[in-house]
Amino acid sequence: MNTKLGYSIRYGEKSMVAMGVSSLEHGRWRIENLEQNQTSAGPSSSLIKNMVNNPEGTIMLTSGSDARTALITLPKLKKKEMALAAAGWVAREESSAPDEYCVSWRERKGENKSENKDTKDVFLLYAPRADVDQHLAQVKVWGAKPQRMLPDFMILDGMFRQFHPQAQKLAAWNIVFVSKEDHFLCVSTQSSMLLTRPLQADLSDGTDAAEYYERLATEVDRSIFFARQTEFNPDIQGIVVCGDPEVAEGLIEHLKQETTISAEYWDLGSCFELESGKLEPQLLLPAMAAALALKKNPYNLLPEQPRVILGQDARRRLVLATTTAAVAMVPILLVGGLITSNVQNRYLDDAHRQLEISVVRADEAADVYKAQCVLLDKERHIAEFSENDADYAAVLLHLANLTPHQIIFQDLRLKEANDGQLVLFLSGESKADSVTEAQESFLEFQHALQASALLVAAGEPRKLLINTKHIKGVTVKKVEFSMEYQVHFEPSSPAAIASLGMENERLAHEWN
Repeated sequence: MNTKLGYSIRYGEKSMVAMGVSSLEHGRWRIENLEQNQTSAGPSSSLIKNMVNNPEGTIMLTSGSDARTALITLPKLKKKEMALAAAGWVAREESSAPDEYCVSWRERKGENKSENKDTKDVFLLYAPRADVDQHLAQVKVWGAKPQRMLPDFMILDGMFRQFHPQAQKLAAWNIVFVSKEDHFLCVSTQSSMLLTRPLQADLSDGTDAAEYYERLATEVDRSIFFARQTEFNPDIQGIVVCGDPEVAEGLIEHLKQETTISAEYWDLGSCFELESGKLEPQLLLPAMAAALALKKNPYNLLPEQPRVILGQDARRRLVLATTTAAVAMVPILLVGGLITSNVQNRYLDDAHRQLEISVVRADEAADVYKAQCVLLDKERHIAEFSENDADYAAVLLHLANLTPHQIIFQDLRLKEANDGQLVLFLSGESKADSVTEAQESFLEFQHALQASALLVAAGEPRKLLINTKHIKGVTVKKVEFSMEYQVHFEPSSPAAIASLGMENERLAHEWN
């Protein structure tokens, strides 16, 4: 017999359920450990010891109300950058800092709604970090350290995908779970879940079962209609009902009147052997979680590493898209030459590095060097011309030192607000051979701006577009942006100007 065990633990408002199961054969398990106590009591020390010795095989089960899902489209990025982008989308959607949510994601395979080859559809599962930490703290009191945490609807969806006989044959399905304590449904396709919805409890407490079944059937039918209105438009081919056998049977009878889609009952209770008899419906979800703990799962609300507060640079990389109205500012002359000087400076550095390994680029490097001399002379001229307004010039020099060579400015304006605060408005684009490279250059620019002690973002980017255009047979891929920053120093303060000059020298030394 296979002695490998999977464990689950679930804390409710009034009770705790901890369980261990062993696999008998595909789709059947034996309950080896089952403990139900008041929440304050916790599992026995022997069961906790087993969980500690098998952390990878332990899942903490939470309520579906603690987690949310989303289907979004993101640019094709590397795994690390995709994780940052997913967290950034959640932060923007929830109007929060990125570290306030735990996010688990997975790329959808084979069912992308977008025809753009440079983007990817991604399924997100996320929950407030405060809720995750609270649930984790409950089990840590007793010494348990689960490595995975999942909401009930992900447990049901994962169980169906791996062990239901029809899972590989249906293009899309609606699976419904009903018991005295849990009532919810999931609409899914082969690629990922599409949506989950809670269902109403039986307020009549069994006195008007027919009316309750009718309300459930209506909600199931509505969920199918809603799923079909999404951009994915799934072909839902079956409804599977599980949980309490009595409620499931009544619901299936009403579904036959509400929808033309076939509905069947999945007897999950028969999948688990228990010495004391058949498993009660309210214990099915913890049992399924323990069974899935024996398998790999692509989702997990617990972070892979200990909690780390993201720095300012990572926070800036996370904010990917939002739009607002533009603001008017006073234009500054000769900025084009200043920024171009910085751009050529970056390019010259790259050319010199390539010169060490390729003689072929020697002429190109020499030309760039000549152009650099001219541009540096322009920069010195601007500094002398702006002697009476050294604070403004210093800000622009500082910005030039922060700008990667892929960034091209279309507008750059600086003004002094009514309260004396300097405000910087900039817009432009990041061009590269691919959207990913253009995106990375823009993120590098945002990182540099955020790391500056002198510039503080005034809200999110006012414009952020990822475009792929075909102009005269040439494909142009770029990221267009528009941003606003506040300059944190007094315009007439000599000490502030001196500090800014030292910062510019430091940046120039790092680039060189």
